[in-house]
Amino acid sequence: MAKKFNIILLLIFTTFFLTSCWDARPIDQLYLVFGIGIDTSENDQYLVTIVAPTIDPQAEAKKIEISSVSNSLRNAQDNIQNKAFRRITFNNTKLFVLGEDAAKEGIAKHIDTIIRDPECRGTSRILVTEGRAVDLLNVEPEFTSLVSLYIYELLEQSFFTSTVPFTTSRQFYNEYLTSGIEPILPYVKKGNREDEYIINSTALFKGDKMIGVLTHDESIALSILRSSISDGFLTAKIEDGEYFTLRSTGGKNKIKIDIKEDKIIITHEINIKGNITELTCQRSLDEDFIKELEGILAFQIKTMCEKVINKLQNKYIVDSVGYGRYVKAYHPNIFDKKNWNKQFSDAEIKITVKVDIISLGTIK
Repeated sequence: MAKKFNIILLLIFTTFFLTSCWDARPIDQLYLVFGIGIDTSENDQYLVTIVAPTIDPQAEAKKIEISSVSNSLRNAQDNIQNKAFRRITFNNTKLFVLGEDAAKEGIAKHIDTIIRDPECRGTSRILVTEGRAVDLLNVEPEFTSLVSLYIYELLEQSFFTSTVPFTTSRQFYNEYLTSGIEPILPYVKKGNREDEYIINSTALFKGDKMIGVLTHDESIALSILRSSISDGFLTAKIEDGEYFTLRSTGGKNKIKIDIKEDKIIITHEINIKGNITELTCQRSLDEDFIKELEGILAFQIKTMCEKVINKLQNKYIVDSVGYGRYVKAYHPNIFDKKNWNKQFSDAEIKITVKVDIISLGTIK
């Protein structure tokens, strides 16, 4: 019995020496790519740019930037590797930046390459930038050495304030392949300074091609319509010079689909709960005034959402909200996969909004 036990113990001990990564490399032998940019180039090719931090503390440059022109993302990555004296790895890639021209041309093939690559994470953020991606990646922010980290943090903050969508490469590809909804991406605009960028807009897509951009207020409205608002601030005007701000703590959307004489009628009920974080007037927060504030903000949100719906139906003819998924689920005989965007454009959409103030703050 003791001999058998010793053999088992020896086998268990041996496994500690057998379980390791056969291709593991020291970090100082790698380029850890944090950001990848994709732009259009001449002759139907693409300019692909990678950015990685320098590991050596004695290095003069804080980052390594390498570009290559090729007919595909995968081929460009191979060409970039041929220019680098260290092994390039995409395990730590946080950000994929698409130049505006590349986004308008179509990005499904690039996303497909990202998803297929075992080194690339499907949770990496993806966005569209005004102008060219290489120009954005060349920026040297004041507070960090890598612009990819700077933009990544901006995305985090913009999502938590419910300004722009939370979009990973995998999520974009899923919406691209799903009938009844069109994908969207955060859109980065240039600020007042050369090193300043702002993320408060949303790029609209039809299929895999970018077709337009929603403004800041429109992006918030789209987040509300998509039920993706998490912790945003909504400010409404009470009277001249008087305002109040509600911090959203959540909410619930309810979408109902009716068919009357072959016409699709969509009823979208929106409920938002939150706390008052600002009140510039001196009125007492009694029950009547609270109801008045709830009504003011509900009307403003309804107006914002109706404006976005009108733009999606009549200007862009794209269902970026995802109403088609409900029609497909509850009325599959009505849903037309190939022509859903046209059906969406012709649908009657009714928006109702209810706001519940659940906390008044410390002053009443």
